[in-house]
Amino acid sequence: MKIAFIIPVYNAANTIRRAIASIDTKYEHEIICINDGSTDESLAVLQELAKMYKELTIINQENAGAAASRNRGLASMSSDVFMFLDADDEFLPSRIDYMADYYLKNDDVDIVLGQLGRERHGEWQTIPTHTEINKFDTVNLAQCPAILQSIGPGAKMFSAKFADLRFDEDVVFCEEHTFMARAFNKASDIQLLPNIIYGYNNVEGSITEQRTHRFEDYLANAAVVRQRVMDILLLSNLRVYYSYRFDELIVSYLIQSYLANQKEITEPFINAVTMYLKTMQTTDYEGRALFRIIKVVEQGGKGWTKPIYETWRETLHYVGIGRPPYYRFKVEILPRRAKFKSKMTLKKFLKR
Repeated sequence: MKIAFIIPVYNAANTIRRAIASIDTKYEHEIICINDGSTDESLAVLQELAKMYKELTIINQENAGAAASRNRGLASMSSDVFMFLDADDEFLPSRIDYMADYYLKNDDVDIVLGQLGRERHGEWQTIPTHTEINKFDTVNLAQCPAILQSIGPGAKMFSAKFADLRFDEDVVFCEEHTFMARAFNKASDIQLLPNIIYGYNNVEGSITEQRTHRFEDYLANAAVVRQRVMDILLLSNLRVYYSYRFDELIVSYLIQSYLANQKEITEPFINAVTMYLKTMQTTDYEGRALFRIIKVVEQGGKGWTKPIYETWRETLHYVGIGRPPYYRFKVEILPRRAKFKSKMTLKKFLKR
C-alpha cells in the first residue's frame, strides 16, 4: 500500500521541518508539498528537505489558498490512500501505521478516523466535544451523525476513491466542509479509533487567528458553505446535527471572536448576522444553536442604539422569537451580560 501526504505550505518556514519529520511510516509513501506563493523562506526550506526525503515533491503555485493547494495535491497523487497535514501541525509517533493497519484489516473501510489532539501543559489532549466518536467502532454517517464533529481533514486516512472530490476554492472559511460531507456520505464504513493521531498547534499570526478581521466576508462564506452541506446531507437528523456542529460550535464563536476584538455593535455587524439567521431558516437547524448565536450577539457586544436594536428585533421576530421594546431590552436583557472568553481562538473550532 502507498500513502500520499498532502501538505499546503504558506509562510511556514519555521514549522514545515517539524511537520515533515513527523511522517514516520513503514509503508511506501509520497509527500506532496504545495508551496502556495510563500513570501518567507518556505521554498528554500522545502528544497533543502527534498534533498533529505526522496519521497518529497514540491509544487509551486501563486497564492490561491489552502483549498486550491489541497486540490493540486489530490490531482497529483498516485497512492492507494491519502492524508492531509497542515504545515504547522504534526502526526504523533507511530500513529500513521496504526491507522494504515486498520485500513487494511477491513475491505469495506473507506475512511479511518482518529482523534485530534491539542497540546496543553505538555500533553496532547482530545477535543471535549468529540466524546461520541472517541471510541473503537466501525460505523457509517447515517448510524453516527457525530462523525460530523470531526469535519476537518486532519487525523483521517482516506481511500483513493475520494481523490476525485475537491475542496471549495470560492470560499475561504470552512472550505473543507463540503469535501468532508461528500466523503462521509460516500464511505461504506468508517473506522473510528480512540487514539490521538494528529496534533495541531496554535501559531501566532496564522490565517485562522486572523479571520475575525474580515468578519462580514467570512459570515457570508459561512452561509454559502452551510447551504451546500445541507444540500449534501439527505437525512434531516444529519442536517440538524450539522447545525449544532456549524452554527453553535463555529459560527457563534466567529461572532464571539469578532465582538471580543471590536466590542461595539454596529449596523453592518447586525446586518451580517441578520443575513445568516435568515439563511438558517431555509433548512433544518438546531434550536440551541440559534439561541447560542442570539446570546453571543446580545450579551457579547456593547453600544446598542435604538435603530440597530429595531433591526435586530425585526430579525428575531422573523425567526419566531419575541423581544421587548428598546428601553425594556436595555433594562431586562442587557444587564445579563455573559462573560465570554476574550482569548478564544477560532483554530480550536475550525481545525477539528
